[in-house]
Amino acid sequence: MRALREAGRDVPDDVSLVGYGNIPEAEYVWPPSTTVRQDFGEAGRRALELLVAQIEGEPRTGTLVAREPELVVRGSSGPPP
Repeated sequence: MRALREAGRDVPDDVSLVGYGNIPEAEYVWPPSTTVRQDFGEAGRRALELLVAQIEGEPRTGTLVAREPELVVRGSSGPPP
């Protein structure tokens, strides 16, 4: 965001900015950052379950488990100019 400001660009009037990870600070910067929230805790638990199953010799299912991310819209994104 700083680099865009230094380049003379305004967020969100000139450029929409979207982050990833939804860090706690995202809603407190100006403008508040639009971000993608991912449940990293759940992803870690699932990875650990798969690792333990593999160590214990359980057959792999080949099933891919995808977790749906959530878009958290805040002030750093907007419609095109």
